[in-house]
Amino acid sequence: TGCPSYIEEGIGGVCESGTATIVVFDVPFQIVPNVVITLMPWQLVFIKEISEDFRITFFKISKDMFSETLSTLWRPASGFLLYMRKHIVSIPDGELIGRFLAYCNLPLQNCRHETIMQLLRVYFWDVYTVYINDPQAEKSLKFTRKDEYVYQFVRLIIEDHSPDKDVAYFAQKLGISPKRLTNLIRSISGQSAREWIVYYTILEIKSLLRESSLDIKSIAARVNFPDQTTLSRYFRHYTGVTPSQYRKNIYF
Repeated sequence: TGCPSYIEEGIGGVCESGTATIVVFDVPFQIVPNVVITLMPWQLVFIKEISEDFRITFFKISKDMFSETLSTLWRPASGFLLYMRKHIVSIPDGELIGRFLAYCNLPLQNCRHETIMQLLRVYFWDVYTVYINDPQAEKSLKFTRKDEYVYQFVRLIIEDHSPDKDVAYFAQKLGISPKRLTNLIRSISGQSAREWIVYYTILEIKSLLRESSLDIKSIAARVNFPDQTTLSRYFRHYTGVTPSQYRKNIYF
């Protein structure tokens, strides 16, 4: 919309006609024909200008499905989400445009869940490889003081999360108060610091559950839970299913 808001979905689209200006965290992007756009949950977005003939073909997925896709691909680098604040558009060649349009026009209502997930993995892996193959990626991230705190917070929870490490723990590591950390994270993502800790913990557990060689007891140890029972209770509280039920629904 024309009002800034934190989006709840992941979006991929290709402009087919007309123009629009989309603003992501105060950075404007001109959307013109044949430009591919990728928006991620938690980004602060609004549409500044849009022409009458603007047309875009796009897919939209829920935050949960976006997270599910990420859990199967990589352990995200701490700079990736910040990088994507300034790199939401690309201009691929005609072949890729054709592939994207074919992707969006698939009769997905007839596809199995895992088939759709596989298609999403391909799309978002392509997005991620642009980041990891960009030699200037980290250098191009010009951090404000606020951004630096967010970057370091995400890095810490990726590397050092566990169920007994709360907002106060990470705030102490960063040398700021828990209240200030919570306010900073919410101002950047619309989510609280606690929600991000839970998000990355669940992301890591889901990723490990896809490793068929690991039993749940081993997974509990890997993510610093005291035992399998505590892990199962935590996972079920935030996902609605037990680790065993989640694993049963996965196609390895």
